[in-house]
Amino acid sequence: MATFMPCRLRANSAPGSNRIMVTARMCESGDDAGKWYTVIAERSGVRRAGYCANGCPGHDSSQSALAHYLQFQLDRETDLWLDRREPALECEICGARTTLRARLGRKTKLLVLCTQHQSTRSLQVLFERRLSQALEASAR
Repeated sequence: MATFMPCRLRANSAPGSNRIMVTARMCESGDDAGKWYTVIAERSGVRRAGYCANGCPGHDSSQSALAHYLQFQLDRETDLWLDRREPALECEICGARTTLRARLGRKTKLLVLCTQHQSTRSLQVLFERRLSQALEASAR
């Protein structure tokens, strides 16, 4: 059985909390040693996620593994055109006021996207923007 490099989790201390983190990790042992996969890390352990969970040969980099997971989410876990009866907010791409929302992934925070930006391409742009910001923050 393959093992993955350990990762640090900020666990929610609230009773019954099921905090998880999706990230890319390099496999440390077994036939897949040295290959990168997208994994879900939770209190009970680490397991492969998305397309990396079944039949994926592994990736040469964390970026490639995360791109593979993004494609999984775009293909299978995308909700567009979600209209909310809440105050209009600014579109995260262009700043136009809108009540429309979108979601990338299950049980994730809604994203604010106007009519013009309700697309999987816009979701990909936001994902890549947030990934870049997270990488910059972790490098500090």
